[in-house]
Amino acid sequence: MIAVDFGNTRTKFGFFQNGCCDNAVPEPDSVLAVDSSGFDTVSDWLNNQNKPETWYIARTGNLSWDELHSKLIQLRPHDQFKEISYKDIPIPIDVEFPEKVGIDRLLTVYAASCWRTFNALRFGLEPETRILVVDAGSAITVDLLAGGNYFAGGAILPGLSAVAESLTKISSQLPHIPTNNISFAVYPGKNTEEALASGIYWGAVGAIRQFHQLVQTTLCDAGLPNRVPIFLVGGDAKHLQIGLSLFMESENLFLFPDLVLSGIALTVQNR
Repeated sequence: MIAVDFGNTRTKFGFFQNGCCDNAVPEPDSVLAVDSSGFDTVSDWLNNQNKPETWYIARTGNLSWDELHSKLIQLRPHDQFKEISYKDIPIPIDVEFPEKVGIDRLLTVYAASCWRTFNALRFGLEPETRILVVDAGSAITVDLLAGGNYFAGGAILPGLSAVAESLTKISSQLPHIPTNNISFAVYPGKNTEEALASGIYWGAVGAIRQFHQLVQTTLCDAGLPNRVPIFLVGGDAKHLQIGLSLFMESENLFLFPDLVLSGIALTVQNR
């Protein structure tokens, strides 16, 4: 199967050769990441796959399903294309409007719940350990997998690039900061560029730490175990991991760049 995480700025394709195991979170055998405005390299990526495949698509980007389906069927006219809905994900969703939650958020939390089930003993976790899932892309989402194994909601922040873009609109005197200059920013900054990069980077790290602290405090107040691992997902995940690692034990930070794709594969297997 082919899993597709179609986002606003980037689309990731994951090819799963052998399906899922019953006791592990699957990882794609190969991954292709492209700009969401064009899929020219997808055919080359699948050049050796001549038999028809089934594609399962999580769509959060701006194209309608009809537009996206049309683009994909031009690439692979003999394949099948199916869109993943929130109704397909086998986990309770405790929010007001589940149909309005980004499907990528639901998929990562569902994959985290499967990971907790498979790995609790190995990593010394309680069966109902809460997990924060941080997906750092165009936006940064900080979602909570609750102890009762359900999606409990979360928070949405502007991503690193989005903040950098917005600051240039405040004043023409503020320069644009490339994302690679925000990957790990020093403080205090000694010039405007460094100060902007520092504010953008450490603002995101600080927000994630604050949400983590809120969950821990709530658990402490209730007399519950307060270990809360953080799962980092998305294009800027590895950058944020560096800053967070200064304040958290490494055993509570997990990097899963392709967790949306893994969540799609698990959903297909278990729905």
